Amino acid sequence: MHVFVVACTGLLVAAMAGCMSQQQEIQQETSKCESYKPYGSVTFEVEGDMSELVEKTAKKALTKSCFKKSDQSNANMRIKIHSTQTSHAQSGFIQDKHDNSFGLDITAIMLIPTQQGGLTTITGKQTANLHLKSTTIADFGSKSELSEKELVPFIESNVLIALNTLFKNIS
Repeated sequence: MHVFVVACTGLLVAAMAGCMSQQQEIQQETSKCESYKPYGSVTFEVEGDMSELVEKTAKKALTKSCFKKSDQSNANMRIKIHSTQTSHAQSGFIQDKHDNSFGLDITAIMLIPTQQGGLTTITGKQTANLHLKSTTIADFGSKSELSEKELVPFIESNVLIALNTLFKNIS
């Protein structure tokens, strides 16, 4: 149940591969749940750059996953995310070159109490980087900063990958 970004070039490849946007893939991914795993509570531990956006997007991704909140479940989820934004600029004679990146380290943990009084811990992990490179063009300026438009689908799809890995590890 991994989400992959499909980039098609050429008409024949596009016809054979069936291109779709990342957003469509995420929506398609959420409808593939044949069963759901219940959880009693979830805790988000988000640290690093743009943590508010990351946490908000991760919570949204959880609602699209194969996990559902249930009052009858005693399993607890913990989603840990560390985000890093890196911005590099080099001054050149004619123009500035930019290389910005946004990295995520995601760990989804399910804590399930056992009947013997112990605790079973199951994890799903995902690490990803988004890179944006651009150069300034005449008087138009530079479009080198990472915006919510690029980050939200990136964060959501990678949180879903971590949750789907966790789901498979539980099954």
